[in-house]
Amino acid sequence: MKKVLILLLLLGTLLLSGCGQLFDREYLVVTDYEPSAAENAPAEDGVTVRDMGELRQMIAALIDEDAPEGRVVFDASYPDDINSDIASVCWQLRTQDALYAYCVENISYELRQILTHYEATISISYTEADLERDQIVRLQFSTGLEEQLRRAIAQGQGRLVVLIGRSRYTAEDVESLVSKVYREDPVAAPREPRVSVSMLSGTGTQRLYEIGFNYSMSPEELQIRRAALQDLRPFDDDVKAQDPAMRALAACQLLVEGSHYAPTGPNDIYSALILGEANSEGLSLAYVELCRQLNVPCQIVYGQQDRQSYCWNIIQLGADYYHVDVALCFSEGYYPGFLLPDETMWGRYRWDISSYPPCRGTLRYSDLYPEPV
Repeated sequence: MKKVLILLLLLGTLLLSGCGQLFDREYLVVTDYEPSAAENAPAEDGVTVRDMGELRQMIAALIDEDAPEGRVVFDASYPDDINSDIASVCWQLRTQDALYAYCVENISYELRQILTHYEATISISYTEADLERDQIVRLQFSTGLEEQLRRAIAQGQGRLVVLIGRSRYTAEDVESLVSKVYREDPVAAPREPRVSVSMLSGTGTQRLYEIGFNYSMSPEELQIRRAALQDLRPFDDDVKAQDPAMRALAACQLLVEGSHYAPTGPNDIYSALILGEANSEGLSLAYVELCRQLNVPCQIVYGQQDRQSYCWNIIQLGADYYHVDVALCFSEGYYPGFLLPDETMWGRYRWDISSYPPCRGTLRYSDLYPEPV
């Protein structure tokens, strides 16, 4: 009992003397690390995506804004393989969207893991054509393409890019459409342009057409010739007041009396109406324009005469159609060359009958000017 009392007194003495520091120690507590909200937050310029659809929208938005770079943050709950999805989206945008295929040269990315989420830097390089993206004509359907071509030719454009949401035109179809537009209104251009068409296809029937026009002359010369044709108004009010058949004849007579038929000569309207010499195509194009000024429906026919490439016209008088061969009127007169039905043409002439209306009218040149008895 005495020993226990001595020990208690000794312990109390030690505590009172400041030796409590014998019990001081440094403690280390180890727990799982949880990053702070600031550390775990995505970069301020990043866009968070939760699935492949949002990823595609984000990269497409970068392209629409012509952005060279962007950062995408993948939500922690992103369900699929991130690396595979980025590669797939980049490939789809470059190959399945006609506009992006035209404007974008390459899309690359760098993927990295940031603690609990993934981030990717998207890098986009653009083609030279992208610099003129704001000049691309956008149409929902191909029905508006013809008017755009007509406007481009009338303005002497050297290039036209059209993006159509739904179109089944091939590049060859567009080339043919350019020819159709020019031949319906040849005064819009002094010479039919040589056309080149490049086509890019997107998903479904989306198409982008890059159309080049070559007029084989300088823009200044093109403008001078166009102005000369537009200033040409050879008919007075008396001619315009005649019945349609006489107006059609007046247009033919103007060419016969004021031009020269040269089988191997120029094939354009400017040569026929201004320079006064052209081949059958040039004369036929000129006749289309003169009939237009006189309000007589007229079109050019591309076919053969004596198995050689040759052009003439078909006009409409009332409900009936007739052939008119202006070049033939030079050499053989109006009786064999003006107001001809199909049966008169068969044999010497050949043409695609499915592309032109049948000519079955009964009116003849002799009805306008009977031969003297």
